[in-house]
Amino acid sequence: MSDWALLESVEGLEETATSARFGALWELLQGEKEAACRELQAAGPLVRYDSTAVNEREFSEEWTEELEWRHREQLESRLREIIDAQDRLVDGMYGQCADCGIPIEPMRLAADPTATLCVVCKNSTEPKCTFHTM
Repeated sequence: MSDWALLESVEGLEETATSARFGALWELLQGEKEAACRELQAAGPLVRYDSTAVNEREFSEEWTEELEWRHREQLESRLREIIDAQDRLVDGMYGQCADCGIPIEPMRLAADPTATLCVVCKNSTEPKCTFHTM
């Protein structure tokens, strides 16, 4: 039984435009989640080397290892964002700004289906660039 079929039976949703949209969003998020999981599995287990062995390794090996760890951290973070978005979808809070509560712009959600903030709130939380060219 697929996640959507299980959710439909648990929630008792009828086939309406809302449930069809819900299903499409769920499938989109599920596809992204599966892709992130596949990429994490393909990376395999990563092992940090003991700091005493660092002197015996080349700089390029250390650099490659660090890049692999950072990529893995990004994948894990993205996976958490996707799961959180699915939770919001189930709770009926998907597409609402976590700060101000207004609906998040459809174009923003199309660009990032896991977005939690509207454009105004996102811009107010990002650090401002203090570098100005003359």
